[in-house]
Amino acid sequence: MKLALTATLIAGATAFSPLNQARVCTALFNGPTLGAGGMADTRDPAAMKHEDPRKSISEAPSFEEYLKMRNGGGAAAPAAAAPAAAAPVAAAPSGPVNPNYGKYDDKLWDMAAKQDVYAMWDPSKPRSPNNFNPFETWDGNSPDCSGFYPGEGRYKDPKRPDISYAIMQADRVILEGIAANPKPGSAKGCPGCRT
Repeated sequence: MKLALTATLIAGATAFSPLNQARVCTALFNGPTLGAGGMADTRDPAAMKHEDPRKSISEAPSFEEYLKMRNGGGAAAPAAAAPAAAAPVAAAPSGPVNPNYGKYDDKLWDMAAKQDVYAMWDPSKPRSPNNFNPFETWDGNSPDCSGFYPGEGRYKDPKRPDISYAIMQADRVILEGIAANPKPGSAKGCPGCRT
């Protein structure tokens, strides 16, 4: 009986003691290794030529070379200038216009660009990426540069300009002028409106 009681106490004591586990190294990079599924660690790859060109890794350009390529072969990007006091004027888009997106797609969507789109807007024609009121809101949201609202399939977050209190006050004067003198035929429910 005493033997059974002693064995039970020893077994019970070892059941709640911590196990001796081997230490696992948590180093971030221990050399090129293959992970689960055979994927190679490519955090800092060296140039490698493989017989299968799809598996080759070309030598990456330096950051300066990358900037030159990105800017079309010119010099590296100039240092940022001090912010201007007035809103910059939107540059006129060049090249063909994609009919699925607006004139200012992937361009600065500032007040000058919105005024240009508003000037071209014809409320009597059906609403499209090139014919919409950029100042019309829907569920509290403003449209992107193609007339799409957040949640719609082709909505793209527009490139917004820098803003300051002075610029906001100047924009407010413009918006009040537009609200006071709406375009003829721009009542709610017209073909060129969302609502």
